[in-house]
Amino acid sequence: MPQRRRTDPNESIPLSQAPCNLNHDVRTALQARLRGVLALSGREIVENPDSKSSCPDYVYSYLTGEANLVDVSVDLVHLLRSSQSGVNSAGMLLVADARLADKKSLLIVKLEQETGMQATETVVNGLRTFDMKYLADLLLTEKSKIHKVALFSEDGVSEDRIEGWAADRQLSGRMAVFFLERFLGCQQKSEPREVTRRFHDAAIEWINSYIADPDTRINYVMATLAELQSPTQFLNPVTFAQQHLDVTHRDAFIEHLRAAEVPCRTFDKDTEHVESRMKNMRVGFANGAFIVAPVGDASGEDDAILLEDQGDGITSVTVTGTVTTATAYASPGGGRRTRRTRSDQTAGQGEVSGDAPVLR
Repeated sequence: MPQRRRTDPNESIPLSQAPCNLNHDVRTALQARLRGVLALSGREIVENPDSKSSCPDYVYSYLTGEANLVDVSVDLVHLLRSSQSGVNSAGMLLVADARLADKKSLLIVKLEQETGMQATETVVNGLRTFDMKYLADLLLTEKSKIHKVALFSEDGVSEDRIEGWAADRQLSGRMAVFFLERFLGCQQKSEPREVTRRFHDAAIEWINSYIADPDTRINYVMATLAELQSPTQFLNPVTFAQQHLDVTHRDAFIEHLRAAEVPCRTFDKDTEHVESRMKNMRVGFANGAFIVAPVGDASGEDDAILLEDQGDGITSVTVTGTVTTATAYASPGGGRRTRRTRSDQTAGQGEVSGDAPVLR
């Protein structure tokens, strides 16, 4: 698959005219590489009903036995070439018959084609030497790159649409528009903004319903908000649990996410729907008292907010800082008056006690 602009003349592409048989060693190595890619970067995808791509039709025809592997691979090569622009890298397209949970599947892989040298020992005039050969068609070496992968199983095929998995190793977890939309004719099954919101809501709900210790509650809420605010573009709930939760809590957390229909594998993160809830943390008490603090100030690094378990579900909270305002509070719709303190504000310390806090 040469790199070309759409205005460039079409070049002839060398295509297979018969399936290639893989020996055991080759198949094993290929399976190991591709399983790792899909496990790390795989996303569930579903056919986009508004797409003009013919890929879903090609996949359907193969998995239902209407077309053979060679014919489908030829169609996919030409479709990929027309979907790419001049900025997309060159490479090889591998189309293979596969099995997923013992079901017939179609594997589509765009990978890097490499060159290299091969040294073969030989004897010349009774002396040992090496014969060097240049190899222009290497693929799947230890350092070669797998650019993009798609996998469709007959279990994901229906009259209305196809479903499968896809991974893009060139965009740090996200998928290129040309590959996902123009070529595959699909979209992500879990919309990033919605799945990120579900993760946030399910995690906070689990913390407040499962964790009794107030310090642990705050630590877990802080970890959740920090994870959502981090610059990484994707989130893996299992990795999050391993890094931030006590080992005795991890299984219950993952089970709660599954019950809330949050995918427990890597998903693309988009915090648009929870942006306003990530800046402050609210600690509420059964007696009606609550504390709202910016996430950056509630970390406890300077003991600005200190929670102490008094037993019997009672928690003592000590807030240390400089008093700047005193505000009359009313429920939504009520009035509010604010009085500023003297300009020479002084540091103060207050204490609130109540039942174990609920975090928002």
